[in-house]
Amino acid sequence: MTLCRPQEFYESDNIKLRNRIFTYEQFIDQYTHKDGCFDYFTNWGGFNLPCHVLEDFFDTFELTMRELKVREVTKKFKRKPYYLIGTRAGDDETLKHELIHAHYYLNPVYKQQVDVLVRSMNKDLKTQITFALKSMGYANHVITDEINAYMASSKLKYLKNELDLELTKADVKPFVDLAETVLRRSYNGNTLAFQARAAGSIPARRSTKKVSNYDG
Repeated sequence: MTLCRPQEFYESDNIKLRNRIFTYEQFIDQYTHKDGCFDYFTNWGGFNLPCHVLEDFFDTFELTMRELKVREVTKKFKRKPYYLIGTRAGDDETLKHELIHAHYYLNPVYKQQVDVLVRSMNKDLKTQITFALKSMGYANHVITDEINAYMASSKLKYLKNELDLELTKADVKPFVDLAETVLRRSYNGNTLAFQARAAGSIPARRSTKKVSNYDG
């Protein structure tokens, strides 16, 4: 419940939520099926938020008590770039996935290396995973980031069976190896919102996009 609104504000494929101001009730309305089922928290087990998105969210929305607590947690990181992640306790695979997102944002060298890997992927595989991710609800502007995170952190069986991808260990190996190198070098395993320790972290930035009100 704590991170769902900023997450949807950031990367929802729903144009009524992404970069819009909306209440928690309006968020629930958008994710409730016609039969009354609300399965958002079943489908999403991890959250990842760049600092500039969070700061825009804090400045724009009327915050709930839970969101105010998040603001308290991140306040001490505000002067430097940071990245907030959230996962279920004990879910190591999702934690790794979200940490990879954090490094993609915070470490420009890693981001450049990832972008090269994604551009050089087998064309059919890239088309397959892009389709799968969009079908899951990811917006266009995070697809490269998500391709990397899934390729680097997901089990081969999951990629084949759940995302319906035709791939081998050789396809995921470059992503896995690169991520392992970055994670070993810079993550201390003991912090929720953290700065990358890799050289050359990016400067903090703020969004220049216009934020609109919810249009139900």
